[in-house]
Amino acid sequence: MQSRNETTPTRNVPALHRTFPQHLARRFWQIAATFQSEALAPYGVVPWHVALLAQIQGTPGKDRNWLAAAIGIDPTSTGQALATLEARGLVARAANPADRRANAFSLTPAGQALRADLSTPARAVAQRMLAPLTEAEGETLLRLLTRLVEAHEIHARPGAGRRPPRRARNEESPPCQTPATASAAAPPSASVPASSSPARAPRARSRPGPTAPSA
Repeated sequence: MQSRNETTPTRNVPALHRTFPQHLARRFWQIAATFQSEALAPYGVVPWHVALLAQIQGTPGKDRNWLAAAIGIDPTSTGQALATLEARGLVARAANPADRRANAFSLTPAGQALRADLSTPARAVAQRMLAPLTEAEGETLLRLLTRLVEAHEIHARPGAGRRPPRRARNEESPPCQTPATASAAAPPSASVPASSSPARAPRARSRPGPTAPSA
């Protein structure tokens, strides 16, 4: 029987992954998502909604597309989140004076109160994530992460890496042909005539002759 150490990887990052920032970033995000989900569960919001509420408070009066670009979320998901927050009475929308076709969003008093309440768990998550580092190391990490994000911001595409919807995948690959459909779609061979037997003339029906009188 194998021991636990032989079947379960250690908690240390394997050496072959330590030189790949994309692997470390994915694992670090998994940890961050777990910490945030645990801290935000009592408030009924998902982690990126906290960023959306903070952005609306910091820049009130912006439209959906501007807010989506600011927090790095696609406009469709941002619009759905704004509708959800509006239904909860946390966000208010008004006509955008600069563009009558767009809406301007701001926090309601209830949204401002929730934003204030969320600052405590948000800071607790940040402290928990940086706890293994010294204060100077934590500041250095945040500074370097900010530099990397700003340097590569032009390449950020919300939703990149997700699997395409099932409908889109089906449209990209045509369905497999069955033997019946394949034979029907295939053109007739040049060596074989379309019809192997000559056309037959219609058979004339024989009419009965006059009936002989009875004796």
